[in-house]
Amino acid sequence: MPQKIDRRAFLKLAGSLGLASTLPLVSPALGRASLGRGLQVAQEARMLMGTVVAVTVVDESADRAVMALELAFARMNGLTPFFDRHRPGGPVAQLNSEGRLDRLPPELARVMNLAQSVHQETNGAFDITVAPLVDIYRQSFAEAGRPPAPALVGQAMKAIGGVRTEGQGLLLTAEGAGVTLDGLAKGWIADQGIAAIRETGVTRALINAGGDIASLGQRDERQPWRVAVSDPADPLKAKVVVPLRGDAIATSGNYEVYFDQERLYFHIIDPKAGRSPRTDVSVSVRAPQAALADALSTACFVMAPPQAMAHLQRRGLKGLILTRQGQRLESPGFSA
Repeated sequence: MPQKIDRRAFLKLAGSLGLASTLPLVSPALGRASLGRGLQVAQEARMLMGTVVAVTVVDESADRAVMALELAFARMNGLTPFFDRHRPGGPVAQLNSEGRLDRLPPELARVMNLAQSVHQETNGAFDITVAPLVDIYRQSFAEAGRPPAPALVGQAMKAIGGVRTEGQGLLLTAEGAGVTLDGLAKGWIADQGIAAIRETGVTRALINAGGDIASLGQRDERQPWRVAVSDPADPLKAKVVVPLRGDAIATSGNYEVYFDQERLYFHIIDPKAGRSPRTDVSVSVRAPQAALADALSTACFVMAPPQAMAHLQRRGLKGLILTRQGQRLESPGFSA
């Protein structure tokens, strides 16, 4: 069973992890409580997928709310091993270590299909084969406190795109190639947690998977769910508050996982440039599903801001982009 977290520990972890930059503004306590008007709330945070995952369920029945919460965590916990590239024995870890995966589990196949779709529509800005670049930057800063040598970057870039479908599985086709699903797996797992809650008949819930937030219905008949997009200068403060009514939001920021104090090098890598993008500090995307919002927030971070906003507009989606120069590009209705 994943580690459960009390409220004090949750707030401490929220500060240290940044909760991937999106903080829910929901019930005042973890556990069980009443919202009034005949509604009960069950809320709990646990460590899952390497981050804090908080589930909030609102229902007329306290027992059903707790049951739905437990089912959501069980569903998400069961799915996590499919997408963790660092977990021995997992399919992504097997692909990266052995160079092939003969048969994709259905869960992994669906996520791979979404990844391929976003890769194509963003002209490669979203790329799950960027793993070799992420790894050499993390390793170089951990061992030497500086970026990797250009020769190492060039070698890693040759492995980008080095994966192809073979039969019902996948094959790595370039030396050093690897796959990471960090750019959309948390969002997809949050969506599946919401699906588990919906199956119980509950119609109000919110899941915050390290900043990838999926919602079901509204908080109550009068109020939507309210989530705060963090201020990059102070991630525990809200830059803007966004209402959710059954949709999702994800934020990518250079202040989430970074390797240097200037935050020029961080976990998002432009696969064509071979380094982290230098224009943005935060990109938030609202979408019908958290997995799509997750993938597109990463892709839009890699794109030039005007290009990213134009892409979201063509998609009928809304976004917020904050740049290093203090610019703020916001779709009409993003926070409405």
